[in-house]
Amino acid sequence: MLYFGAWTLLYVILIVLQSGTLMGNQHSLPTKENSHKSSGELGNMEGEAYFNFKAFLENLKADFLRNLNLSVIPSQEKIKEKPPQFMIDLYNRYTQDKSSSPIANIVRSFRPEDISSLSSLEMNQKYILLFNVSIPWHEEVTKAELRIHIACQKEAECFPCVHGNVVIYDVHEGHNWEEAEGVKNFLASREIQGCGWVTFDVSSTVKKWVKAEKTRTVNRLETAVKSYDPSGFNCEHLNISVAADSNHLPSLIVFSNDHGKRVKASHAELQEMVAHEQEDMLKSLAKDHAPHRRNSWPVHGTHHSLSRNKRSIELNHCRKTTLHVNFKEIGWNWIIAPPDYEAFQCKGGCFYPLTDNVTPTKHAIVQTLVHYKNPKKAVKACCVPTKLEAISMLYKDEAGTPTLKYEYEGMKVAECGCR
Repeated sequence: MLYFGAWTLLYVILIVLQSGTLMGNQHSLPTKENSHKSSGELGNMEGEAYFNFKAFLENLKADFLRNLNLSVIPSQEKIKEKPPQFMIDLYNRYTQDKSSSPIANIVRSFRPEDISSLSSLEMNQKYILLFNVSIPWHEEVTKAELRIHIACQKEAECFPCVHGNVVIYDVHEGHNWEEAEGVKNFLASREIQGCGWVTFDVSSTVKKWVKAEKTRTVNRLETAVKSYDPSGFNCEHLNISVAADSNHLPSLIVFSNDHGKRVKASHAELQEMVAHEQEDMLKSLAKDHAPHRRNSWPVHGTHHSLSRNKRSIELNHCRKTTLHVNFKEIGWNWIIAPPDYEAFQCKGGCFYPLTDNVTPTKHAIVQTLVHYKNPKKAVKACCVPTKLEAISMLYKDEAGTPTLKYEYEGMKVAECGCR
């Protein structure tokens, strides 16, 4: 199918929903009668005896997913899993603080696929963290951080004077991933005091993982927590939070950039092609209508009817109006934030004469003139978005990985015009 912009996809889906066609496999297909009615709302799809809305919507959803590098939506089980608070805080920071500039436009939070304890001594706690890091080929990893939460072994208050040391290793060989028999590479070490989140830079290691994705079967990190003498305190010794039901599970935060510059370059090339086509159309129409250039435009009707028509045109002229999108209402509950937003839409007609505020192209001007003189020969120019804006989105991918897309293009109408 043809490429649809993100806003266009949402807009068409909302129109279909408003026309009474619901999304989902459990709903029956529309009848021939109401499919004719709905297809008119989608752009005058005359001549089709029957339009399969179910297949059409599935294509729209598939195209939107492709734009987010997804093949399928995540399962309901994965959607219900609460995202890490760090990702929610990061989303809020990017959306509320406009001066906050991210180091990458895509951020993913990977949780361990499995955790194995290698503890031998109470004062030295060791764990192997197994990660499945999958990054699309066209993205470039810029940074990666391992976040672990330090806590007391027993549920006791963690005083600032309780201290220890944390060491991180990359384990890249061995027959059994749960054993520390493989070759280990030292990555980072840090002295800690008290409890809370600790972050380690593991960028070089994750970049190697991504490059060796086809040859490396497992990605694992070893964390070693050594507690210094905690005598006199109930903490006993420090450990990392690994309980499955905990909100403090270790997480691997991967920052990456997609090649957006190439997308923008392609868009510029497309605009240039359209401009050439408009120039050709302009010359062709000018040639066809050359003998009629001196003809005056016909005026029909009385003074009162013309006044009414003028007022009606002014009220219904091409303009930007509200369009509220709620992701759950359209069945996209895999989008975590924002739950809803104002997408806006373009409404109204493109009437002669076109004014500067609708920023008409030369092609739209000529088309409007031809339509004014001979409506059967050309339709009116269309009121469409001429400038779109981006929004940041936090969503779950097909594996259930919380993903933050900063400034996802084409999600909100900024300006409308006649084209």
